[in-house]
Amino acid sequence: MKVFGVFVFILLLSVLLISLMDILLGFKLSHALLHLLNPFWVIEPGEYVMLAFLLFITIGQQIMIIIKNYKQKDSS
Repeated sequence: MKVFGVFVFILLLSVLLISLMDILLGFKLSHALLHLLNPFWVIEPGEYVMLAFLLFITIGQQIMIIIKNYKQKDSS
């Protein structure tokens, strides 16, 4: 129960921080709450590139681990 309470507390703090940042950027409260529901509406093209880059790094790392394990099994 204590872990759930900490989770809810951190969740509420993060939601408040994100909403406050949107309000300080000049958005109305209703628009800031819409950003919470679908954050992909406010992502800029550079952020899409970084998201794709992170995805490719993650997938590439998994492929390299599979190749390394395959070579180790093949050589022994």
